[in-house]
Amino acid sequence: MKIKFHCSIFLILLGLQFNQLCAKDKFTTLLYVQDESFCAECISKLKNHFYKYPKNFETFVSTKSWVESYSISTDNNQQTYQVILKKPYIKKSEGLYFDSNLNLFHFPLQKKLPSFSFEEIFPKKNIKELNQIMNLQSSEYLLSISWKKMFGWELTYNFGAVLVGKKDFPKKIAKLEKILEKKCCDELNGVILDLRYDKGYVIKELDVKHN
Repeated sequence: MKIKFHCSIFLILLGLQFNQLCAKDKFTTLLYVQDESFCAECISKLKNHFYKYPKNFETFVSTKSWVESYSISTDNNQQTYQVILKKPYIKKSEGLYFDSNLNLFHFPLQKKLPSFSFEEIFPKKNIKELNQIMNLQSSEYLLSISWKKMFGWELTYNFGAVLVGKKDFPKKIAKLEKILEKKCCDELNGVILDLRYDKGYVIKELDVKHN
């Protein structure tokens, strides 16, 4: 009886160990990327590394400037990586973009966004003004935005240029909104719209040199 009893215990323990090994074999790792349609090349790079080098995936993700954040969760025999991509807000140059906080990052895809240039130091308080410009009507025609400490804001549209300046920005931007509503875009084609006056504005023709 004792021999049979000990044999039964051994078989039970062996069965438990076997089940544990099987459970480990069934352990799965999943990858979830928020908004997969946003950047096909980003998704391809993530999935390629995830399936080829799963042990180094966390290191890989942490080195990509176009990744906003990632998290790892484990539930029973399943581990899930969740990756959130950064959203390009405005362009510095081809392949280099700013996010909404003006942090610069590389993005492996060309996005049709206006370019943004500024002097070496751009005041953080001016990000609010930049947001207002980006939210203007007819923003799809906006090619570039420039800010200089002395001259303030200058906007380039595919139909002409707008000099906003730096003083009374809320008033000037509201005026620009109304003008764009009424005159965009044929009436402003080939002109400089100068809003830097205390009262009213001036429309000048762009200098075009003919060969």
